[in-house]
Amino acid sequence: MKTVGEWLRGNEHTQPDKEKGSQQNRSPQSHPQTGRSGDDSSKRRPSHRRPNNRGGNRPAHPPAGRAGSGSGKPPQHRPPGQPQPKYIAPVLQGGAKSGLRIYPLGGFEQVGRNCMVIEVDGDIYIVDLGLQFPDEDMLGIDYLIPDVSCLRGRENRIRGVLFTHGHLDHIGAVQHLMPQLHFPKCFGTKLTIAMARKRLDEEKLTSKCSLNPVEYGEKIRLGKVEVEFLKVTHSIPDSAAIALHTPYGTIVHTGDFKFDLTPVNEDPADFQRLAELGKNGVLAIIADSTNASVPGFSKSETDISKTLHDLVRDAEGRIIVSTFSSLLTRIQQIIDHAKIYNRKIFISGRSMVTNIEIAQNLGYIKAPRGMIRKVGPGMEKIPDKEVIIITTGSQGEARAGLARIGLGTHRQIAVKKGDTVILSSNPIIGNQRAVTKVINNLQLKGAIIKTNAELSLHTTGHGNQGDIQLMHRLVKAKHVIPEHGEPYMRSAHADIARSVGYEDNQIHMLINGEILEFDTNGNARKSKQKHTVNDVIIDGREEAASEGKRVMSDRKIMSEGGMVSIVFRAYKDSGRLIGTPDVISRGLLYGSEEAEISGEVAQVAKKAYEESLNRGEKDRSAFKKAVTGALYRYFDRKLSREPMIVPVIVEV
Repeated sequence: MKTVGEWLRGNEHTQPDKEKGSQQNRSPQSHPQTGRSGDDSSKRRPSHRRPNNRGGNRPAHPPAGRAGSGSGKPPQHRPPGQPQPKYIAPVLQGGAKSGLRIYPLGGFEQVGRNCMVIEVDGDIYIVDLGLQFPDEDMLGIDYLIPDVSCLRGRENRIRGVLFTHGHLDHIGAVQHLMPQLHFPKCFGTKLTIAMARKRLDEEKLTSKCSLNPVEYGEKIRLGKVEVEFLKVTHSIPDSAAIALHTPYGTIVHTGDFKFDLTPVNEDPADFQRLAELGKNGVLAIIADSTNASVPGFSKSETDISKTLHDLVRDAEGRIIVSTFSSLLTRIQQIIDHAKIYNRKIFISGRSMVTNIEIAQNLGYIKAPRGMIRKVGPGMEKIPDKEVIIITTGSQGEARAGLARIGLGTHRQIAVKKGDTVILSSNPIIGNQRAVTKVINNLQLKGAIIKTNAELSLHTTGHGNQGDIQLMHRLVKAKHVIPEHGEPYMRSAHADIARSVGYEDNQIHMLINGEILEFDTNGNARKSKQKHTVNDVIIDGREEAASEGKRVMSDRKIMSEGGMVSIVFRAYKDSGRLIGTPDVISRGLLYGSEEAEISGEVAQVAKKAYEESLNRGEKDRSAFKKAVTGALYRYFDRKLSREPMIVPVIVEV
């Protein structure tokens, strides 16, 4: 009997004849898309798999049937050494373009903003509507959302929005995009739908939406497609992979996943159903790439429990735990340990309060009545040794609870000497500096800091290389589409696919907006067409698409070089200037140089304006362009700075 590791690596000495024979002896399989049984074993074509020279077998890719095709035969694989069949684009009656098309509108060039579109004969199925938190150089904005402008005019063809799980990078844009999409039906597991409903409640949109909770294994008919939600494990309960059984074959979208064999308060992934899908035939898998560069298997959530237990047991004073508000299994572990040592739980942070309330109402968090409370003045009446505070801010967010506690600006919580602060998380790339600043502030106030760098206090919700290999071994899809991650993550995923036997023409590296088309034979190619995908930013309560990049560029310029405005007063008829222009600057000039530089700027701007006027220019934009160019050269030569230059012309 092989070990799991041997099975994943494959057999280096597999003989082609034996491999062929094993394929011929398989019993017929039914095709879930068509309900027809497979060919008789006597008529079954022998497999054309060949041994993997890199040490693993080529994956078997049983083709999925296509309902309504002329011959009724499923797409066949290309035997080794033979040219690939000509790409045959399917058509509807009357010559209209048909077929299966897959394209991402987010999540393929970043972590977050996840949104995948699957078109089947013109019908549209959307998987996730997520947000992306801004990078450090995206100054002042709240987050970014997918650009769905390519679906404009086709909203009536949207058969459903399918949510994989309740994290904001998968549901966080729902309140912004549902009105644009004309409120199509939404489907997801119970907790996921509850999380989405809360986002819609904030904008008073819930009554316009059709939110449909589904059970694992339940199949929903949406147009020509049968949709099935499959159990997977992640860092939030009720996470799902989604199988779309189309007339052209089955598409499996893994969502965010890892294979946790000992999860907290939930069942492991549905290995059996994933394997059944692989046995029956999967056309393509769209799979999580986040940890594709990390060797081995992901650590189980249960492994964190002992460390948390020991810290709760040994702490002499209060315990302050900071973690993600969606990490409900981690929160449940803290509650379980608090019960053992007779501690009350106090919650801080709006998202933490909201998520725990939702989880308690649905039964995903269980605690004795009165054990969980919001932070408030009454907390001080309880002995420190009986208090655990759970708060947001594990990523150093300036406005979150932990940062305000460290700065001493939190209204209800002040750090006491001897408090134990537990950061049950890992800093996301780009957040390390902010997290370090928070830790330093807490340390200076006398807190005892415990982080994942020294103790086992956090585990990822995404599968490492071993988890991804296992997913591919189970599902055995004909085509692999690495998703969810930056380019280097998806490239590492492609390497994993090659290691288990996929050829380069079976691995499809898309970017946002690129379209992958499938023909009637199950072959895939990138379309020459590409959807335009812009950065759509959410800044306060406003949304901006085409202007997003310009606004972020302007803010970056002002953050690095400051701003200067030159105000001209000119006669309306002649355009002649009245006096010397005024100069107003912010973040550009130091006190010692302000008077001198301001005077020179006024003269340079005036000269540029008058030279433009003498050339016969009458258009205001031409004056502004001339002034901006002259001042840009002046600041570069005089100060080696690049401020934002804003000319203003007031006509009198």
